[in-house]
Amino acid sequence: MNFSEVFKLSSLLCKFSPDGKYLASCVQYRLVVRDANTLQILQLYTCLDQIQHLEWSADSLFILCALYKRGLVQVWSLEQPEWHCKIDEGVASCWSPDGRHILNTTEFHLRITVWSLCTKSVSYIKYPKACQQGITFTRDGRYLALAERRDCRDYVSIFVCSDWQLLRHFDTDTQDLAGIEWAPNGCVLAVWDSCLEYKVLLYSLDGRLLSAFCAYEWSLGIKSVAWSPSSQFLAIGSYDGKVRILNHVTWKMITEFGHPATVNNTKIVVYKEAEKSPPLGHLAFPPPRAATGPLTSSESKYEIASMPVSLQTLKPAADRANPRIGVGALAFSPDNYFLATRNDSVPNAVWIWDIRKLRLLAVLEQLCTVRAFQWGPQQPRLAICTGGSKVYLWSPAGCVSVQVPGEGDFQVLSLCWHPSGDSLALLSKDHFCLCFLEMEKGVRMAFGQRGDCT
Repeated sequence: MNFSEVFKLSSLLCKFSPDGKYLASCVQYRLVVRDANTLQILQLYTCLDQIQHLEWSADSLFILCALYKRGLVQVWSLEQPEWHCKIDEGVASCWSPDGRHILNTTEFHLRITVWSLCTKSVSYIKYPKACQQGITFTRDGRYLALAERRDCRDYVSIFVCSDWQLLRHFDTDTQDLAGIEWAPNGCVLAVWDSCLEYKVLLYSLDGRLLSAFCAYEWSLGIKSVAWSPSSQFLAIGSYDGKVRILNHVTWKMITEFGHPATVNNTKIVVYKEAEKSPPLGHLAFPPPRAATGPLTSSESKYEIASMPVSLQTLKPAADRANPRIGVGALAFSPDNYFLATRNDSVPNAVWIWDIRKLRLLAVLEQLCTVRAFQWGPQQPRLAICTGGSKVYLWSPAGCVSVQVPGEGDFQVLSLCWHPSGDSLALLSKDHFCLCFLEMEKGVRMAFGQRGDCT
């Protein structure tokens, strides 16, 4: 395993292009585009103010930079660096699947403006709802579903992306719609209510209600939702600390996964991160500056714990909004075999479930709070970060703690995978670096002299 040198970064804005050839990163008001293999700078663009959002077009030919403080969106071309586009509008922006239209939400969510880069034409969509996830495209790019709020009721409109014509419009039986998401096959739309009411509604492309699911009433409800890549399962994480799995045939619950504070099943592997003490002869005095920091700067390893195992739990503040309870993160592996979850009241643990056998397979308990985790795009390989100087990798073969080399304490706050799954970008507050998991034949200029694995 090898690492690149460290590069400057702002606002955790660093993304690989969809085709995997480029890596875009932001440093204040500058947009830097690098070759994803050599990390050589290919293009350098200057925006009018600090960049707050970055997004590639689906064909990797354009980059959208949003400057929300100024209400501006700037678009840059990789093929024609001298070409650029500026849109004086927007508090939220995204690409259409064809990479030639930009959807800008105006202030106060009064409307969505669809800007065409080819014809310079403009289309308008009224009444978008300001919610957690109010806009979603089908994976084939043919349809757009939009959550709307009008006359104190929730609606969903489905548009054809080729001409932005309205295909279907229907109301939803929700008190306060919080999110919508298409199944990966584009046949079913999941709609869920706010946390005050547990309700998931499933609609067909023509607006028919296929099923409604409610696990319980009179308590905080849904916190996270995730489709499996095959569209066969819908995982629903809730504030009661459980994940419920719906099947695509009857849309009924087939199982529920709890997150108990004590694990005592011998069929479950619990990996506990432990600090790796250096040999006595290698201790330095006085200790170097980097070693005087918190525990995150020291090396660590995984140990398999013996049963039963008591996990560290967090007692939420009952008198504050958004309590740290419930399943706040869900992610299916790309092969549909595994589901990774995080229960916010057990903040240091990641739970990995075997979807084929519908049982808990492994638990990874970290020394620090889990900040983020993400599956590799090509195989079941999970990357985890906790805000320290390490990145953690799990696969069915086991797990490993990897120290990020370099001077000082590189605190990994977020990460993103290369589309090939051979590398991932590790992001800190002010810097980023690349971690290369598999060596290719030949020499990579970007990381020839750095590497460390524990």
